[in-house]
Amino acid sequence: MAIKILIVEDEILLAKDIEQSLLIAGYQVIGIASNHKKAKQLLQIDVPDLILCDINLRSKKTGIELISEIKKSHQLSVIYVTAYSDKETIELANQTNPVNYLTKPFNEKQLLTSVHMAMKDMEQKESPEMPSKRELSVISLIAKGYGSRQIAEELSISFNTVESHRKNILRRYQIKTSAELIYYATSQGWLSH
Repeated sequence: MAIKILIVEDEILLAKDIEQSLLIAGYQVIGIASNHKKAKQLLQIDVPDLILCDINLRSKKTGIELISEIKKSHQLSVIYVTAYSDKETIELANQTNPVNYLTKPFNEKQLLTSVHMAMKDMEQKESPEMPSKRELSVISLIAKGYGSRQIAEELSISFNTVESHRKNILRRYQIKTSAELIYYATSQGWLSH
């Protein structure tokens, strides 16, 4: 199954060049958006696996703001394609967890390498590594409604160790709450171990 890509780029010639390179490499391009509004319209038609997004879209909203908005309702990967490489812009972009940051000008090989790396990242997210035995014990007790102090007592470990396990698990699987963790653990079959 071909990976679906949305290109968000206001320089139409560059966008067409990117599209051509991706199509030749076997990727499916679901559309080109030159601005925030068009990107949102295309997302209502089809949700891509990956967005190649310029940062300066010559509109009120930047590409970073667009991606922040999109990621509230869609789980997808992003590669920023931009002429900006200043520290402030990179820090802002990093807040949206891009899989790559491609600085213009770039060549076709750099583009395709970035997309290939994004695919690898997506594959790893789709089949996440199993938690350790200790982490599985912590998850199992969270699912039973235990708090961190109770888990520490039950497993004969310190409260701080339990908190550390919790934070690591939530960060690794990009989960925000215990309820989400229980749902995710159940869907992965971890609670039956």
